[in-house]
Amino acid sequence: MNRYRFQANEDDWRSVTFPPPGPAWCSGYGDGYSIVVAYANSEDEIRRFWPEAANIDCLNENAEPKFSDRFPKPDWYTEAKP
Repeated sequence: MNRYRFQANEDDWRSVTFPPPGPAWCSGYGDGYSIVVAYANSEDEIRRFWPEAANIDCLNENAEPKFSDRFPKPDWYTEAKP
């Protein structure tokens, strides 16, 4: 997976289909948008789950999801088994 940051809907930053390909969090807000950090396999996958996504930046390629106090593991997320 890759770790992305992008702008999404200000009122509801969540993906349009659940569950998204990997964990995702709202990390803040700008003028008329939310800032989302999400794990996905490609930019195309980000656009499928967040059609409104703008200014998509790939922060890390081939990154396993890492969790912290700021980005806790979502209850629904389970790591893929090899």
